[in-house]
Amino acid sequence: MLTRKNTTASSNDAISYVRDFSFQANYYKNNKSDEALVLLNRSASLLSTAMQPQYFAPKNLEISKFFIDLHTVMSTLSNDSDALWSCIAVLQHCCRNLEAQKAIVEEYRFLPLLTFILKGTQTSDKLQRVLILIQELTFGIRITWEEPYLVVLLGQLVQIVYHTSEKGEDVQAQLALSILINICYKNFVVLFLFLRSVNICNFSKCIKNYGMLASKMCIILSDDICVPDQNELHLFLRSSFKTIGECVKSWNVPHLRHVVEFLKDSRAHSGLEQAMLSYKNYCEDIEKLLDLLEARNAVVDDGMNEDQHKQQQICMGLLFQLIEYIMELSTLPDTGGDENSIISLDSNIPRIFEFLSTWLESDICGVNAINLLDTLVRLAKRELIAPRIARDPSLIIQLITASEKPEASPLQTAAVLKLLISLLHHPKTEKLILTKITESYFDKILSSLLSVKLKMPDNSLSMAEVEKSILCLLLLINFAEIAKKAYFEKCCTLLQLPQVQNALARALINGNENVSTAVFHISQFEHFPQVEVAKHLSRLNSSLASSKAPSLPSDEQWCNLNAVLKSQKAFVSKEFEERLQALIETITQAQRNNQLNNLTTSQIIELFNYKIEKLSTSEENMQKRLEQASEEISHLKQRLNLQNAELERYHTMNFELHIKRESLQTQCQDLKQQQDTLKRNMNNLMKKLSEQSESLQIAEKRLAVKTSDMIVLQKNYSELKDQLQAKTEELDKLQTAAKENVSVFYNLYNGL
Repeated sequence: MLTRKNTTASSNDAISYVRDFSFQANYYKNNKSDEALVLLNRSASLLSTAMQPQYFAPKNLEISKFFIDLHTVMSTLSNDSDALWSCIAVLQHCCRNLEAQKAIVEEYRFLPLLTFILKGTQTSDKLQRVLILIQELTFGIRITWEEPYLVVLLGQLVQIVYHTSEKGEDVQAQLALSILINICYKNFVVLFLFLRSVNICNFSKCIKNYGMLASKMCIILSDDICVPDQNELHLFLRSSFKTIGECVKSWNVPHLRHVVEFLKDSRAHSGLEQAMLSYKNYCEDIEKLLDLLEARNAVVDDGMNEDQHKQQQICMGLLFQLIEYIMELSTLPDTGGDENSIISLDSNIPRIFEFLSTWLESDICGVNAINLLDTLVRLAKRELIAPRIARDPSLIIQLITASEKPEASPLQTAAVLKLLISLLHHPKTEKLILTKITESYFDKILSSLLSVKLKMPDNSLSMAEVEKSILCLLLLINFAEIAKKAYFEKCCTLLQLPQVQNALARALINGNENVSTAVFHISQFEHFPQVEVAKHLSRLNSSLASSKAPSLPSDEQWCNLNAVLKSQKAFVSKEFEERLQALIETITQAQRNNQLNNLTTSQIIELFNYKIEKLSTSEENMQKRLEQASEEISHLKQRLNLQNAELERYHTMNFELHIKRESLQTQCQDLKQQQDTLKRNMNNLMKKLSEQSESLQIAEKRLAVKTSDMIVLQKNYSELKDQLQAKTEELDKLQTAAKENVSVFYNLYNGL
């Protein structure tokens, strides 16, 4: 309870800081005075020091307004202003939150603004700060069209690489080259624009001394343009694992994801793929990573907030993906897939198994951990994993129990099913799986698929649910192959259901490689409904063709750059453009020096220069219009995000009002029931009161009679009392007279 109160207090403080900054930003926009600038600088400095990054996640209207105000005020500040660099510090602080970092790039479009700040910055330390910020923002960025700021950004980065290399300032050149790698990787539009604006040969020579970055840039530029040798690529792989370790130390998710994805995409580059297949230091590098992870887990950091725990789990998931990919490399045809393969993690597998067992039930990285465990079961040599699981099956039993719960994630359940199939095919764990899974387990997993009605649309069930159901069906068929009497009839019955047939068809059309492979295995069942599934496939294909929309550029287009360039016969290389420009300058110089004696030639040159100037002017105008359009797009997108935030706020308020209305209706019904109960009780009381009033009247009459009798008795009592008093007085007189007579008689007796 105390923690919740502290969290609420911190959230309220964060909102107050954000509101104060928005107020100071609006005050500065309306009154551009030195006082307003000082207040703005102070408010921005407070945001970057006193507010936790987790509160910058754009989840409410206040944060959306804050980012819009920050963008607006940064566009009005000069590069010499301290307030601008305080705002840049705020952006760097926000980037520690993954959701905020994504919103800064995609929703609030700070990159065009930072590009022009970079262009106008001359001081070395400030230039480095902007480069670091842009580098953090561009990890994993996706750019699908040629935006106007890209030309300026590419030009500035290339200029920094050239000039700082000449001056020996490697840090800025490395940052600029890293940003070029980020924006060119898997962004075909940017890469094509980069090749049109740079002489690749000169650029490659300029960056050859930058080690890992140079190799990565050459890999992106593809084989035909620049080919690193195998020794350089091996050094690149060694540096990549070192970078992974640095990312783990700070749980830097964007950078780690960038490195892991780059290594996993090695199949798109024949040189890098061959280098990974012949790399001999996997065991040593993985061992260092495990040492680092164990050291980090040994130190329990109670100060980690929820956001930092989330980043930790995402990083763990990425590492599991990388290890799984390295394990799969050993099965490629180039390695021979035998015991003599260079790629082997056998010495690390026991530690990997012990380490990932603590992450199997994680909501974020649990799927990746289970997939890695499945890979270890299938590919680990000398049977290192299955005997361990057979000796201590508690881990698998725990996964089975968690996967059959209704609230379990479909992706996590699918990963568990895939693992169970692998364990069922292993002789050491076959008996374990057969004894721990009952028929009710299959019924629970398939319940979501079997509950789908026939008249419902095909997309009523998500692809994750379809994948889970297909893998469950495959596991059931594998059970039927071993215990035919117990499960054969159930398999036949399920395969005749239209819901199951439709799910099989959807898996073939929209499923990934694993699901499609599972369907092909299921099709080998002797009673597989081929005709019915084919009908569902035909219907789904026809509906898909009628509603198909133009697709976005694929992520794999960056590796097909050579084919595109070769198909463009009119493509002019940068070297040819430079030669043409030199020729034009020579002719223009000759004209200026009156060295062109032919009048016609001179007139043609004049016309040519006129056309060039006109085209240059048109190009400048078009560039300005593009920049204005880009600014308008940024403004409209920010307005849209603000409207979405307001709409979400209204939806939340509407939902709260709806809940309150339902609560009031419930209270009203309760009050009505209480009112009816009170009315019934009141009627009963009135009846009882009337009955009691009648008896009371009778009692009153009886009391009146008794009263009158009592009055008579009181009179008699008074008379008798008076008589008693008279008799008492008379008795007293007689007693007195008797005493006198006795004394007289005694005196007479004594006298005698």
